Amino acid sequence: TYYFNISASGHPFQIRNSNGGSAYNDGITNNGIQSGTLIFHVLMNAPSTLYYQCTSHSGMGNNINIS
Repeated sequence: TYYFNISASGHPFQIRNSNGGSAYNDGITNNGIQSGTLIFHVLMNAPSTLYYQCTSHSGMGNNINIS
């Protein structure tokens, strides 16, 4: 389980299926928050690559590799 402590007013933090893709919500609490804690309990069937991204700014994000 990973805890992301977010303090990014105006920059909603979301874990997604791909860059610009839909939200990935399996095992995630508070996806898309700007302030608070996003909790990501990685499930056994999670994809090998996800993406974290600011939902307001497409250039703010990067890969999450799960192994």
